[in-house]
Amino acid sequence: MRFVDDHGTLLHVVRDGAQGPVVLFVQGLAGAWFEWDPVVPMLAGDHRLVRFDRPGLGWSQPEVREDGRLLPQTLAGEAERLGRVLDAVGVGPEEKVVVVAHSYGAFHAEAFARLHPERIAGIVFVDGSAEPDITPAPGGPGRAFGQAFVRGTRLLGLNQVLGPAVRRLVYQAASTTHRDPDRELGRAVYRSSRVAAAVVNELWSYRPTAVELLELRCERPFPEVLVQVLVGAAGASEDGHARKWVERQRDFAGLFPGAEVVELPDAKHLIAADRPDAVATAVRSLGF
Repeated sequence: MRFVDDHGTLLHVVRDGAQGPVVLFVQGLAGAWFEWDPVVPMLAGDHRLVRFDRPGLGWSQPEVREDGRLLPQTLAGEAERLGRVLDAVGVGPEEKVVVVAHSYGAFHAEAFARLHPERIAGIVFVDGSAEPDITPAPGGPGRAFGQAFVRGTRLLGLNQVLGPAVRRLVYQAASTTHRDPDRELGRAVYRSSRVAAAVVNELWSYRPTAVELLELRCERPFPEVLVQVLVGAAGASEDGHARKWVERQRDFAGLFPGAEVVELPDAKHLIAADRPDAVATAVRSLGF
């Protein structure tokens, strides 16, 4: 574990493994580094693994403007951050890496590949966010209301209960095993009002980031690299919503020539918790 200075913001970075190809993990919205804990032992013996927390999440500092408010995320900003994290841990531009990206992190991974194709060896999309026709949202007070809610829960001390409770509910709804990789560590992280504010910031940034990605796809081609798309397909044979999600993931995979889709009928959205072996197998299937 270490902290790196990213343009004045201290980011929490964790490295595992001492030799082999580099794998950079990018978690989903509101995620922390330990979401990948079940996967790490399966790859650390012959890979160098890099995990980090985006600003405000996990143990990372928030990224703030001069007026003290959180800096909204942008697609280009997060894509560039991936490169800076690699640089900070000694992985230079001359060394290609495999990126493993879950959910919202898929936006950042795809953008990184399109903007810096020379740094990418392959990508594993783990139930990646897919928004093929999203449009810009009209302006509104949603972000301000969200941050005011966070301030209120902090003043009342409710964040120490609400954060861990929401995390438990997420694992109940989005995992077949309901297995939290580290319940005690999760409680320590998600009881923080700093993390709650960062989660609101990511929620508010999700739609603009998705729109940015649609624009980037028109401007920059995707490089000729190997791609695996893992899909949480539990219940798809009976549940219409789950079936539509699988279909959307197949359409998403069509953006990347030669991409292989792997449906996991025993996993939901939190694949790293339900099927960590599938994530590790996908990395190895890319030949690294």
